[in-house]
Amino acid sequence: MRGEDGFTLRELLGYPPLAAAVSMTGEEDLDRRVTGVTLIDPAGTRPVRAGEIALCAAVPEGYLSNWRLDATIRRLCDQEAAALAVPLPGPEEEPLLDGSRRLARHLGLPVLGIGTDPLRWAGEATMFLHAPAVHAAELLRRAHRALTGAPLSPQEVARTLGRILDRPVAVLGPDGTPITQSPGPPPGFDAYAAVAQTIVADGETTVAVPVPATTGGAVDLWLAAALGRAPEPWARAAADVLRAGTLAVQRWQATRRVVLERDARLRASLFGDLLEGRLGRGQGTRRDASEIGWRLDGWHVAFHIAALGQVDLLRHTDAVAAALAAENVEATLVERGDGWSGWATGRAEPDQDAGRDLLAALRKVRRRLAGRFDCAIGVGRAHPDASGLTRSLAEAWDASRLARGRPQTGRLVHIDRLGLAQLLTAWASSETFAPAATRLLEPLESQTGDLLATLAAYLDSGGSAADTAAVLGVHRNTVAARLHRIEELLAVDLANPDDRLALHLACRVAVDRHTVT
Repeated sequence: MRGEDGFTLRELLGYPPLAAAVSMTGEEDLDRRVTGVTLIDPAGTRPVRAGEIALCAAVPEGYLSNWRLDATIRRLCDQEAAALAVPLPGPEEEPLLDGSRRLARHLGLPVLGIGTDPLRWAGEATMFLHAPAVHAAELLRRAHRALTGAPLSPQEVARTLGRILDRPVAVLGPDGTPITQSPGPPPGFDAYAAVAQTIVADGETTVAVPVPATTGGAVDLWLAAALGRAPEPWARAAADVLRAGTLAVQRWQATRRVVLERDARLRASLFGDLLEGRLGRGQGTRRDASEIGWRLDGWHVAFHIAALGQVDLLRHTDAVAAALAAENVEATLVERGDGWSGWATGRAEPDQDAGRDLLAALRKVRRRLAGRFDCAIGVGRAHPDASGLTRSLAEAWDASRLARGRPQTGRLVHIDRLGLAQLLTAWASSETFAPAATRLLEPLESQTGDLLATLAAYLDSGGSAADTAAVLGVHRNTVAARLHRIEELLAVDLANPDDRLALHLACRVAVDRHTVT
């Protein structure tokens, strides 16, 4: 923080243009206040005012290893200097003697080694001490100049600002989830407070600035810069630079939306032909589909991501595509109705392992999107060629409608499990079975720990404790403990197929009853 006596020495060393200076006497005594920088002659006795850094821009041979340095340290200590700064010795040059280090530490006078041009370093330090707004304005000028060319994506904006600030800049999702690599959100960051935030944790400063959505007041992204041990004016300057970055991101988003709307009209027209079974007939439509990257030959597995609530689909299309790419799902994506339909295509019919991998990846996609909106996902079966793709898309749409009412299953339903499951559920909901199912699960209703939800998720995931933990958002050991408790309360063996079938049907009745109520 800046006070009447200036910045601390530690804060100055956290300022990027001055970061070439390192303390050769340790981290102690770096909280001394600095009021200026003055040049001294190692052989002279020029007085130094209290709080000034005494900079010896050039030292004669042998100076760091004889009594003259010790005498200088004692003199500067008596004059209450903030520090002594000398050129940082190179690998082949004489180092600072241990005796001089101990003397400096004993007297509380830091000795800095300048790893760049000492006079340039002194100029930067003087400007920052006495006119920090000048450097802030220069940073802002550089940011505006770098961002006023061709539209840059959020990731490109972050890289550009990182070069200007000489510090890592990250893009965060609206909930604070990192979209690019470090830095992530620091402790104390509130993603739901749509204002610029300066967070200091363990002495490290992070500045985060929201990017408002172009279609409303909600936060669409965050730009965050990890500044390290930064003085307050430097943090304010960084926040202004990030705000300039938000304008560049909004400009890119507006340009991107125009492109998306144009492409969406073409995709919607071709998608309508696909659903009506006309896309595979004419060479013109097949050529149009090929030009935008649609694969119609091969085996297709379709899915539908249905957004729950009012969601601007075009605003989130890139985020959905990024979430799929992050989970290595190579798929074609189309805005459709209440969400997005997509399909993955391969040359051969996918085996069971490939199907399980896709379902696991889509569960992770749903969790990635949770910071933006809640959704339900339906998955169709694998079918060949364009006509098969149409069938798989219809199955995925139906499965997504059923998935909406199944929070206990992670709101993801696969059509392969629908046919028999729907038949059995209809029978299980009959007047004969429903009362028995209620009595069977009654011991779980009065227990804490979401035992019924755990049992339903466990059975719907095929008996996978890991998948159950992922759906419920708890640790795998928690799931194991709950399952053991369930077996004790119900006097059942979850390894027994008959017990699992009866419990699965009973859970479906309970889930449907809770969904209705």
